[in-house]
Amino acid sequence: MNHPQKVVEVKGLWKIYERPRKAAGLRGALQAFVRRQIDKVEALKGISFEVYEGEILGYIGPNGAGKTTTLKILAGVVHPTSGEVRVLGFVPWYRERAFLKQISFVMGSRGFLEEIGWDLSVLDSLNFIKELYGLSDLEYRQALKELTELLQLQALLNVPLRQLSHGQRARAELAAALLWRPKLLLLDEPTLGLDIITQKALRDFIKRYIHQHRAACIVTSHYMRDIEDLADRIILISQGELITAGSLTDIVERLSDRRLIRVEFEREPALDELAILGHVVENSGLQVTLEIPHARVKQVAQTLLERWLVRDLTIEEPSLEEILQRHFAQHA
Repeated sequence: MNHPQKVVEVKGLWKIYERPRKAAGLRGALQAFVRRQIDKVEALKGISFEVYEGEILGYIGPNGAGKTTTLKILAGVVHPTSGEVRVLGFVPWYRERAFLKQISFVMGSRGFLEEIGWDLSVLDSLNFIKELYGLSDLEYRQALKELTELLQLQALLNVPLRQLSHGQRARAELAAALLWRPKLLLLDEPTLGLDIITQKALRDFIKRYIHQHRAACIVTSHYMRDIEDLADRIILISQGELITAGSLTDIVERLSDRRLIRVEFEREPALDELAILGHVVENSGLQVTLEIPHARVKQVAQTLLERWLVRDLTIEEPSLEEILQRHFAQHA
């Protein structure tokens, strides 16, 4: 049995930014001019992880955690302060051509096609990328056919980028990012600003691409549905430090000892009686959701069934988004 190849290897990664300190007002500006003071900001503090072919890694954390900095280092855009990084066997910040032809960095806030030109059609922009990456005619035709069909771009190829809707542009940008069939896909907020249908279509396509081409992917997103749908494994970082890593189930088990009991009653219950059993997080009359410590779930469920007429009762884990909100609120 062939073991998956290691695509990304990060050991003890540190990134420290230096920023000039300046007090407000004219006096502060004069002081900064006369005597420059520097603040050191630790964006990453000894992060280590690996990513293998065929794997999608969810890389999550609050704003300022160091997620985008990590992706920029892996793409070779930013130099680390210290640590070892190998991507497909290359040191990213050397920016070797053979390395650049095997990765793609997609940022939801700004795309590759926008850099090429707003007035060019999608097809003209893709032709430009073909020449830029030195694709053969056969490689280009095969990739263009596959991406056009999978992303449903046939009707958009001759339309200027500026005339596309946000969702259409996102699909075109993803095609542009995958035209040279990269082995590592770095996605920073890939579904930002997209409607629910387009978000799902992009997630489905990304999963198919990684599976079909045995590529690897690292995705950051504030939309936890992206992470839940895409990620085989999750890394959680905060203030530049790795907090925990594992599967979605692992993360839920480690960070939360709570469960949700959703109950539909025959008659509307008294909330003060339910509040004795657990924290009421949702209430719409006959339907109530209680948050309960994991150890008390069986006991509370039994009490509900014995004391009230119950139409339906389900026990659920809280969503990843709920767990992270609680975790970061407790550690703010």
